[in-house]
Amino acid sequence: MNSLFNQRLQSHFTQMSKYLRYVFNDFFVIALMFIIGGIGYQYAMFIKHLQSGKWWEQLVLVVVLLVVMQLNNLVTFVKRADFIFWLPKEKEFFAFLRSGLRYSKTLAVIVQIVAWFVMIPFIEKAMVTTNISLILMFLVILVVLKMMILNFQMIDNYHHNGDLLNNKVFYRVIVPLVVVALATYINVYVGVVIGIMMLILSHLLVAKLKQQSIEWQVVIEKTESHENSLNRFFNMFTDVENMQGAVKRRGYLDPVFKMFNDDVYSVLYSRGIVRDKEISGLLARVSVLGAIIIGAIKLEWMAILIALLFMYLIVFQLIPYFTNFEDNVFTSLYPINFDQQVKSFTDVIGKIMILVVIVLMIGSIFMFNLLGSLMLFLALVIEWILLIKIYVPKKIKKASSNY
Repeated sequence: MNSLFNQRLQSHFTQMSKYLRYVFNDFFVIALMFIIGGIGYQYAMFIKHLQSGKWWEQLVLVVVLLVVMQLNNLVTFVKRADFIFWLPKEKEFFAFLRSGLRYSKTLAVIVQIVAWFVMIPFIEKAMVTTNISLILMFLVILVVLKMMILNFQMIDNYHHNGDLLNNKVFYRVIVPLVVVALATYINVYVGVVIGIMMLILSHLLVAKLKQQSIEWQVVIEKTESHENSLNRFFNMFTDVENMQGAVKRRGYLDPVFKMFNDDVYSVLYSRGIVRDKEISGLLARVSVLGAIIIGAIKLEWMAILIALLFMYLIVFQLIPYFTNFEDNVFTSLYPINFDQQVKSFTDVIGKIMILVVIVLMIGSIFMFNLLGSLMLFLALVIEWILLIKIYVPKKIKKASSNY
């Protein structure tokens, strides 16, 4: 079973390395550097001007620790066919799932350490202390409770009676909330002791799973959900094999479509982009994320630069959609030449980017003065002209000439 898990893990790493080179392209790395730098600078300024001992600081600390514990879920790499081939040896399959539990714990511990390291300055302010041993205890609590959560997720993969211990709200929210609250408001060592006790209890329950039956459908659904989440992320940067975009009718957007009724291809591209979950989701997530980051950064020049990068990223991701309908034979019957098709596509992208500009400008209202907002708006307008009138048509025609 360990050999089988290692094969699945190696296959997973191979797939990750295949797509990550598209994710961390030159532009994304540059954008990521600016985003991390901007957030880091704002965090440093926030800590610098933060007064220790405020009543709300410990409350925020409890909430942040609770959120951090929810990161990372159990990964098993179970395939749908395993239900058929390994059902006769279901008890032996426990070793495979346990390998997945160990792998998940390794990743989770790394994430918790990184999160704790970032939170050290805020912990010092909230707890009004520089005692390194006390601060280390918060790391112990994070790691212990996260391992406990993963153990209970392992238990959820097996048939059980559905008692309180197996309730997701109990082991993911209530227990961590009680432990972190005790550590923050009463005594950190009390929280550590209770957390360790819950971890030992979860280990004992996991050891008893060898004699229980697997709830295969639950395990398979969790694994496929995890794989789909990764594929959706990678699909934002490149085409993912064996992944079909889901289409959803959005009737409440019909009034918006009236601005896209210029010609046949305008109607086709506008409705295709909005109804495609992957593309529309990308537009919504990146636009809102950009607005949030712009609103959180006080340095106007950095916020403007990040806004320009986000706008370019969105346009860059939309360009491949020009060829989305090439496989549809009916589009070949349209009496529309290539130049008109390009014009229709750029018009649609241009109108969509106007909506994106509006969303980004909403983020600037909360932090910028009037002059800063005007500077951002002017910069976005200039980039909009360069992208829509020059970059997009040139990029499409160059790509088409290579076929």
